[in-house]
Amino acid sequence: MTRKSFERLFTWISLPLVRHGVFLAAMVVLAITTSAIVGRPNSRQGFFAVQFFVDMYAFCLLLCLLPPRLRSVLKCALYVGAYVLAVVETFLFYRFNLYFSPTMLNLLLETNPNEAGEFLMGCVKSVELWRTLSIYALILLGNVFLARYGYTTWKGVCRALRVHRHWWMQRLGFALRFYLMPTAALGGLTVGLVPWVGEKGKMVNFLRNEHTRDAERVPVHIFYTPFYRLLHAAHFLHIARVETEHLMERMSALRVDSCAATCPNLVVIVGESYNKHHAALYGYDLPTTPHLSRLARRGTLQVFTDVVTPWNVTSQCFKSFLSTHSVDQPGTWADGVLFPTLFRRAGYKVAFATNQFYHSAAQGVIDFNGSFFLNDVRMDSLCFDFRNRFRCHPEGQFTSLLRGYTPGERNLYLLHLYGQHMEYAQRYPKDWKFFSAADIKRPDLSERERAIVADYDNATRYNDEVVARIMAHFRREDALVIYFSDHGEEVYDGDIGIYGRNHMPVPTAQVLRGEYEIPFMMWGSPRFRKRHPEVWARIKAARHRPFSHDDLPHLLMGLAGIATPLYAPQRDLLSPHFRPQRRLVKNDVDYDRVMQRAASPAVGTRQR
Repeated sequence: MTRKSFERLFTWISLPLVRHGVFLAAMVVLAITTSAIVGRPNSRQGFFAVQFFVDMYAFCLLLCLLPPRLRSVLKCALYVGAYVLAVVETFLFYRFNLYFSPTMLNLLLETNPNEAGEFLMGCVKSVELWRTLSIYALILLGNVFLARYGYTTWKGVCRALRVHRHWWMQRLGFALRFYLMPTAALGGLTVGLVPWVGEKGKMVNFLRNEHTRDAERVPVHIFYTPFYRLLHAAHFLHIARVETEHLMERMSALRVDSCAATCPNLVVIVGESYNKHHAALYGYDLPTTPHLSRLARRGTLQVFTDVVTPWNVTSQCFKSFLSTHSVDQPGTWADGVLFPTLFRRAGYKVAFATNQFYHSAAQGVIDFNGSFFLNDVRMDSLCFDFRNRFRCHPEGQFTSLLRGYTPGERNLYLLHLYGQHMEYAQRYPKDWKFFSAADIKRPDLSERERAIVADYDNATRYNDEVVARIMAHFRREDALVIYFSDHGEEVYDGDIGIYGRNHMPVPTAQVLRGEYEIPFMMWGSPRFRKRHPEVWARIKAARHRPFSHDDLPHLLMGLAGIATPLYAPQRDLLSPHFRPQRRLVKNDVDYDRVMQRAASPAVGTRQR
């Protein structure tokens, strides 16, 4: 390549920066400032700054190819939109600790004109608004100054250097004018182009998703500007509403033929992040379940030994066990109906008390995905007679959330705990600390790691207290209490070396053991055991049957004696017609097959 060709190439590469450098710089500064303030994407600021540079370089290159009038309109529109979005999101963060999210956008769309007017009046008077405006006013002033004088000043400096009497100053001016911008463009494109393609591919995949299950898997941090976060929220809200509408159509046509009301009071307690292998009830070597273990020894609590969950994410778990659709069936959760509606049609009153799925704008994507269908006004009216309006902390007084509920002759209680959700030290009162790092006999762990395990065991012991108190609340009723966890948790068990959850596409046997095997138990009140001895006998006989909690609706319909075409006796754990089903996790991984292979000596030999 000749020198002339080389210089022509450099000229073309630098053209977007020469013509629209101020515009590009202003957009990058806006994006970095906003993301730094709202804490997104946290420690990856530099990585996404390069990504956004590539974004804006591509846009500026497009501007170079457009007619001047259209170019001016596009630049003006993007300037206005970028500043407005940056100001709005920064204000939301300063005032309400929020950023653009599906829940925030949903609440905004549900706001009526009067509420909007009052909100805006309050915003005008807030200190946070003026703090936000002062930040972006400074950026705007710098933007205007550079737009007015920047390019002229730049050319003047380069020209002055090139005519300077010292030769090295002349070369510096020539390099600044002809090589600095091309080098900056080439450097940014070289570093950022390949990752940029990957990140944009993830965004495109997200926009092509038709199910919240798949959309949730796309990492939120790739939406690194206010515009991208708003785009993410809008699309997530769209597919969530499509799913809700599909579910509503099915639920409006469901049929209940009769109800024997075998169990007049069914209480379903959903725990959180419970690793059953840290429960003394399941053989753990520390006394983490004193109350439940005592009930089990008395025979009033029946402990099930082979129950799994299809997911290790709360949102997906709720969808799977609330819907009559099972994971091993074709379609998605929205192809079934939610069992609380079936119970209401059968004459039950349904109370839902949750310490997590609260209708709050501060919900993240996962929380929104888990509760958007429950917080829909129409769906709420179909499923529940009662919902709590406040939370309780700590959870020892969880039954206070039912204050104001008037029980009927038949009742279904759905109680959702915070359980052992991270961070574990916050899941129990400070005066409830029973275990310390010294009690964790794990020489392979550091002092900090043993302290985390101790916190988890303390949270598990406190959860035991909470569940026992809820059972005691119903001891005078004809009630059956079912407790299970949405999913398990890693607590430095085995060789994984983490706490929390592992989201690998195909879980190993060790991950399945810690995160997908869950505690599952049934407690009968004295009155229940006396009035329904045949049901209690069936519960005892079913303790070791393989079960997945996405078939929970069929178990509950069988207990309540609800006759409906949606009931499948072969999926009812207590039915004489029960047949073990394929237990799929993460939609297509066969749990039993993976565990059988891991237990096979031949497989172990090959692996060694």
